[in-house]
Amino acid sequence: MWHNKKGIMVQFLVSLLICLIVFIPTCMAVSKILFRTSEQAQDNYSEFIQELNEFAGKGQIGERKSILLIMDEGTAIVYFQKDAQQVVVEVEAKLPNTDYSIDLLKPGQCQDNRNCLCLFRESDFETTVFDDGLSGKITVIPERIVCTNLEYDLEVETCSIGEGTLVKSYTCSGGFMIERNLAKDSSVFVGSYYEIPRRTVLYFIKDSNAIKLLGNYGGTNE
Repeated sequence: MWHNKKGIMVQFLVSLLICLIVFIPTCMAVSKILFRTSEQAQDNYSEFIQELNEFAGKGQIGERKSILLIMDEGTAIVYFQKDAQQVVVEVEAKLPNTDYSIDLLKPGQCQDNRNCLCLFRESDFETTVFDDGLSGKITVIPERIVCTNLEYDLEVETCSIGEGTLVKSYTCSGGFMIERNLAKDSSVFVGSYYEIPRRTVLYFIKDSNAIKLLGNYGGTNE
């Protein structure tokens, strides 16, 4: 009887060891991929800002430039106009009585008297549902952000950036937002939104007063 129990115990320990040998490296590999993905997006944001600043300083009036933007799920690029304390995005939905707004609060890294561009890496959400139960407001509170104060103005041709799902339009005030599923799972208002792929090419043109973000956004999820 003792030998049988001992044999079963040895067999169990061997099986457990084999599982650990397979499971731990797999977890480490997945963790490295996830970390690398986030690091890639943050590094790309720094490159994006560098190219944008260089274009603002050295570009010629009327010149057009394309810049690659890589974004993780649940993140957003938010532009705050000087003296604006938040960016408000009014969402006009296709379904009746389901319009809502997205209010993005300005991080402390931004100076009030300068334009500011931020990468919202992680955010918290507060949801207000109106009496009709179908519409309301999402307040986006930045938790982990990277911000850059700008010496020039940015303008957007349209706030409706990306591929739309049950949405007619975004209307922005105080700046604009480029999101990758930031609002999609943040509250009960998940039916109407725009989203861009992981890798997106944005087009800019320089005029005498500002750098303008144009349409025709293209990219892939790879």
